[in-house]
Amino acid sequence: MKKQEKKIIGFSLLSSIVILTVFAGYELLQNERILHLLDKVQKQLEVYIEKPSTIGLNATQLTDLNYGQEIEEVAVKYGLPANYLKALVVLECSGNKPVEPRFEKHIFRKLKNVRSTKGRYYEKVTHEILHDASDAALKNLSRSWGPFQLMGYKCLQLNVLINDIRGEDALDWGAKWIQMEYGHLLEQKRFKDAFHYHNSGRLFPADGIPATHDPKYVEKGLKYMNHFRK
Repeated sequence: MKKQEKKIIGFSLLSSIVILTVFAGYELLQNERILHLLDKVQKQLEVYIEKPSTIGLNATQLTDLNYGQEIEEVAVKYGLPANYLKALVVLECSGNKPVEPRFEKHIFRKLKNVRSTKGRYYEKVTHEILHDASDAALKNLSRSWGPFQLMGYKCLQLNVLINDIRGEDALDWGAKWIQMEYGHLLEQKRFKDAFHYHNSGRLFPADGIPATHDPKYVEKGLKYMNHFRK
């Protein structure tokens, strides 16, 4: 099908939805059959509406395309440097959207130990919090979610659900956690420490040997910050 034909079909479907919404009225829109039809039309519409092509884009370009505007907004909201947040997105998910979660086996083992042993804790997660948690719940807490790859158990610190940090507001919740957890480092422009802390939970070592999963994680982060400063 030619692009022009796709656009015409997409426009027709969109027009149908708008007209039905305007003239149907509240009562009709409560009808399950109508709602089912609207859902089908929406799915058909998604096929025909063209989205910006991401073919050939690098991680920094994808970050700007997929998260740029939202990052600018949360940066203002939480008083964080936007170029740091963008650099972090490049490091953690290469600017991709949606983001696949990563399961961390070593975190799962630690959380299982916390659950099974009274008085035990991991960071700010205590036995009292996890004592009745299922394995499935612990696995979700052991996955990293969203563009900042925030560990699931951080939702307990934010007092929200896993669904919140992996849903549409994942970027916002991630930025809030960053502000709460190590925003002071960013305020003091200690970006080297900030990158290292985000990835490892520790400040950059005094001996200069990073403890990040990628030894060049911090170095790359600083480079991406400079890129987004332009």
